[in-house]
Amino acid sequence: MQQQSIMLFFMLLVGIGTIFFVSVFVSSLNADKDAGGTKNVLKKRFWFTLILIVVLGIFAAATLPKSPYFTYANETPSTVIHVGTIQFSFFLSTKPIDPKSPSGETITISHDQLVEFRVTSFDVNHGFAVYDPSMRLITQVQAMPGYINNLRYKFSEPGEYHIFCLEFCGTGHPVMQTTFKVI
Repeated sequence: MQQQSIMLFFMLLVGIGTIFFVSVFVSSLNADKDAGGTKNVLKKRFWFTLILIVVLGIFAAATLPKSPYFTYANETPSTVIHVGTIQFSFFLSTKPIDPKSPSGETITISHDQLVEFRVTSFDVNHGFAVYDPSMRLITQVQAMPGYINNLRYKFSEPGEYHIFCLEFCGTGHPVMQTTFKVI
């Protein structure tokens, strides 16, 4: 419900901005640059820019604090899972993964505890997408060579969670998947 409200608010702002931009543009086509008052093109541009900055500032203040990047930022994870990806496999381990001979282990996570996935790739870009037991996408991050992206999440429901690659990485992309359990 909250996401729909934010999306509706954003669409309303885009609509108002578009109408205002078009009206300023159309009125400035035949405007006299030396005219005073509201017929002056430079004044219209100034007010348009000022209103645009205020609207964008309000939008940023309303949405950025709710960004998922700040979720759990001040909490210490109880479990760290290292994730290595290579065409067309995921390796999950509680210990750092050696890129020269990657291997994983069966992962079991306790529910309602903060987990941090440290995700990287050993070859090309991959997606690391976590789906709940009903196959609903709940969180994701990119797996990129040379980078470790941290993804923090609390699993509230026990069950078998699925991981799929969301970045087309080659002919074996559709079979690139694995699972872990939340108890």
